[in-house]
Amino acid sequence: MIVRFGAHAAALASVLTLAIPARAESPQNLYMLNCWGCHRPNGEGIPGTAPRLHDAADFLRVPGGREYLIRVPGVAQSSLSDADTATVMNWIIENFSKGRVPSDFKPYTANEIHQSRAQQHLLDLTDTRKALVQKMVVLKIRSPDSDPSPGPAEAR
Repeated sequence: MIVRFGAHAAALASVLTLAIPARAESPQNLYMLNCWGCHRPNGEGIPGTAPRLHDAADFLRVPGGREYLIRVPGVAQSSLSDADTATVMNWIIENFSKGRVPSDFKPYTANEIHQSRAQQHLLDLTDTRKALVQKMVVLKIRSPDSDPSPGPAEAR
């Protein structure tokens, strides 16, 4: 009886191993499974709820912008691992900011995400975003009307 149980357990374990693939999602799948609901398929966002991700790389051009992008709740509190979060953030920057990524851009790393998540949560999302966008306007990175006013859940 013990031998039979052992054989069944081994067979079950091998079936479960085949049924549960290793977690090596593509950046596009990570985006689809974790960001798409609010930011939509092409990063267009939902007005008043979640900002568009197009030209997110503009935030990399102003002091505090890089940190802002990974401290918003949808990133900082995501269930994704630090490595997967870095992967999807780099994918977002590369795919939704074509031609606008600073030449000195250093991709986000798992360690950077980990360090950011250890900090106090960003509580003043709207004011922080407005201040960063204002810096972009002053530096002529964006025009004054280029960032529609997101609502309270604007930085998921």
